[in-house]
Amino acid sequence: MYKPIRDYAIIGNLRSAALVAKNGSIDWAPAPFIDSPTVFAVLLDDKKGGYWRIMPIGEFESTQEYIPNTNILVTKFKTKDGTAELFDCIPIEKEQLYLPKESEAIFEIHRKIVCKTGSCEFKIEFDPRPNYARGMTKLFLASKGVRFGNGAQKGIVISNADYTIKGNLATARVNLKAGEKHYLTLLSSTADIPQHDDSHYETVMERTKTFWEEWVHRCDLEKCPMAGPWHDMAVRSSLVLKILFFEPPGTIAAAPTTSLPEEIGGVRNWDYRFTWIRDSAFVFQALFSLGYVQEAEEYVKWLVERCCGMTKDRPGDLQIMYGLRGQRDLKEEFLSHLEGYRGSRPVRIGNDAYLQKQWDIYGSVLDTVWRIHLLKKEHVIDLDTWETLRSFANYIVKIWREPDEGLWEVRGGKKHFVYSKVMCWVALDRALKLADAHQFEGEKDIWQREKDTIYKEVMNKGWSRKKKSFVQSFDSDELDASLLLMPVVGFINGQDPKMLSTIKQIDKELSRGEGLLLRYASKDGLPGKEGVFLLASFWLVDALVFAGEKERAQELFEKIAKLANHIGLFSEEMNPETKEFLGNFPQAYTHIGLINSAFYLASNK
Repeated sequence: MYKPIRDYAIIGNLRSAALVAKNGSIDWAPAPFIDSPTVFAVLLDDKKGGYWRIMPIGEFESTQEYIPNTNILVTKFKTKDGTAELFDCIPIEKEQLYLPKESEAIFEIHRKIVCKTGSCEFKIEFDPRPNYARGMTKLFLASKGVRFGNGAQKGIVISNADYTIKGNLATARVNLKAGEKHYLTLLSSTADIPQHDDSHYETVMERTKTFWEEWVHRCDLEKCPMAGPWHDMAVRSSLVLKILFFEPPGTIAAAPTTSLPEEIGGVRNWDYRFTWIRDSAFVFQALFSLGYVQEAEEYVKWLVERCCGMTKDRPGDLQIMYGLRGQRDLKEEFLSHLEGYRGSRPVRIGNDAYLQKQWDIYGSVLDTVWRIHLLKKEHVIDLDTWETLRSFANYIVKIWREPDEGLWEVRGGKKHFVYSKVMCWVALDRALKLADAHQFEGEKDIWQREKDTIYKEVMNKGWSRKKKSFVQSFDSDELDASLLLMPVVGFINGQDPKMLSTIKQIDKELSRGEGLLLRYASKDGLPGKEGVFLLASFWLVDALVFAGEKERAQELFEKIAKLANHIGLFSEEMNPETKEFLGNFPQAYTHIGLINSAFYLASNK
């Protein structure tokens, strides 16, 4: 039986991640990297996917929490005979400066069972299915644990228990009394696997705990007004975002999963284990609110050198997204042997959206650099970087009048999307500001002229007199939640009558109750439907703050924040009626929205 998406927690180490259910089952784990094939993927096929479950025998109750200020998970069990805790973490080094080749990297998960009171008997079920469960996996008993292999992928679970192997499943039972512990370590690789003893676990745990605590404490609370009532929620969201970083080089995955559906049984199932330029810009906006700048600088350096550097003379070649190590070819494939979450086919790896043209990405890059400048008040870009940014501004001058495929990556053809035009305005606005701040040369007269022209076009063609609202695309009457960002990026005053009317209309037409919004209601070239888009609700909070309606904004924020799961995590979308999570999980976008909204509320007291 498939578990609800909201029943999961995440662990990770800035290289990969795993999802752990409340019953102690790891049901999703790509290895060795977050965009690699999975070792466990029962999340996408409850018969073939594979899992690693540690749970009490008999009836039990369970809860989950993180060790404060860390991504180390604790699942607490209560049985009729006692209580126990299961600790889960993916080890992380203080500095991950060297990125091994995928064929040389070793993926680890460390688990520890601790009996707290009475006695507890646990059943361990180990069912690895490497390479997305393609091919046959063979299991072998080892002196301490179980070895497995599937083609080039091999590994071992090190555990001092007596295992029995039947087919693809290895099982064992562990009896513990109060104070006793049992350690388990998964090592997976295509290279040779080293052995570890139990003492290694405690060393790894402490080192990992220290890493996360030190990162959280980098948050500058004196400069950040987030130390108020939403601080803990914002910190948990920041820890989720940090898991999704891939270091080095410092890229960011939109989510750690693929193909979790936007509609149960539907086909809107996408692979989000890539770095989108737009998403990354939103991430940094959120982290800037918490006082983090280093991650943004590292990302911009990677983006300019690895991606933009190759397109400085051909800015039109800049892709909207890349692989986490800079891969350019992200062609979609279908894993037809997997049935998908609750029968939601197809299961995809790769994402053909990388072929789309979306003009907003240039504004995203320039806005990120500008925000770094505002935070550091010093020269953060060199002349070579400026020449790249300058080429982007000049490219916008050439192409902003052309249609694109928009930030939602619709597959219904190009349009003159209003959000794309607004972000073209942002690109030129930030280019002008950066040129002045750094005394760089540029085509400033042309940029200013085109910036003014874009503004006039949006105010004319992007406004519907019939709807009394800004609209999704020029000369249409369709609404779009992205329009709520217009005052946030500085395009229009949040209390302008046109913006106030737009907020009202979006809240009316795209709402599905309780402040939950669809992204849009227009046709997008895909069959089926999707759930409400949780980030859009936080965008509505932001727009209300900018509109001066703080009391209503705070009420909405608190209502949406309560929709998080038991561990404080959000998916991309939600069924507005059942509150069931939909889409990939946990979703960077939603946690970005929570942090930004908390910041705007706190800083506008």
